Amino acid sequence: MPSEKKLSGVLSEFAHTLLTDVPIQAILDHLVERIVEVMPITSAGVTLIAPGMSPEYVAASDEAALRYEGLQSELGDGPCLAAYHSATPVAVPDLREEARFPQFTPRAIDAGLAAVFTYPLLNGTECLGALDLYRDVPGPLSRAAGDAARTLAEVTSVYLVTARARHELEASSLKSRNDALHDPLTGLPNRTLLDERLEHALLRSERSGLAPAILFLDLDGFKSVNDLHGHATGDELLIAVGRRVAAMLRPSDTVARLSGDEFVVLCEDLPSDVALDAIAVRVGAGLAAEFVLSTKKVAITASIGTATAVPGVATVDGLLHEADVAMYTAKRNGGAGHQNLAAHYGPQADRSVDLEVAQSD
Repeated sequence: MPSEKKLSGVLSEFAHTLLTDVPIQAILDHLVERIVEVMPITSAGVTLIAPGMSPEYVAASDEAALRYEGLQSELGDGPCLAAYHSATPVAVPDLREEARFPQFTPRAIDAGLAAVFTYPLLNGTECLGALDLYRDVPGPLSRAAGDAARTLAEVTSVYLVTARARHELEASSLKSRNDALHDPLTGLPNRTLLDERLEHALLRSERSGLAPAILFLDLDGFKSVNDLHGHATGDELLIAVGRRVAAMLRPSDTVARLSGDEFVVLCEDLPSDVALDAIAVRVGAGLAAEFVLSTKKVAITASIGTATAVPGVATVDGLLHEADVAMYTAKRNGGAGHQNLAAHYGPQADRSVDLEVAQSD
């Protein structure tokens, strides 16, 4: 019979976990270990079951309990599954006299099991799984021990429901944030996430001295693709462009879609404008290769504007503005190429007036 003090200690620990973010598996592992300490049993196990699916979580106090839990899942037979399906406790005080589980019983006896007591984990009319108490000697549980086991099963169910609701809320929150930061068509980062990463890159550049740089891409003739082949083909092309650009870059670089057919690439820690020019050439050449879409083959080019940050001076909006103007300069020069205004005006020159003139052309 479990002492009230020990049982109270287990219940107190469990109540504390309701306020924490400890993973479900870790809590169940700890639970079955503590149950063995307070109950007149040899080992304990918990199996959580989702309708039509394999067990979702399995916890066991030792190797023997894990073997018994696995055996029931493997055979689809045993007191755990019976308690789950009937939503009522199942007591087997002497396995040698048990005839309800013809597949499980002989193999469990061979494995050293003598008695098992199973309690369903209930949430209203829903059954989440079962708590199994195992003994290596036959004999019934006392009434007090049975009551304690029911209490432990009820508390386990409360924890599981609470933890599941918390995890679902966290997952929903993460999905909402992910949706808010990514373009719904291509799945690429959007302007908001690009701004965040560029801001962080600028701050890091002040410490490292290695400048971040961006490429501002605009597809040449994208409107014609939509007009000739339809918006579905245009959307498929935008997705393909994003994937192709990403494949040509380092894992640490960011490819974002701003709007329409405008993309921005953020490259961090570039050693020089020479490296940036090489990336622009590679990206331009890669996009010029024919795209084989689901129903069409499409050839397209891109006008690319590049800009390199001056550590401690550049701003997010300023850097994007400079690259945007450089892109328009490349497009005005015939497209299918790249332009860096610093190559014409010098990295230290005041180019604010020239940027305004270039953008107004």
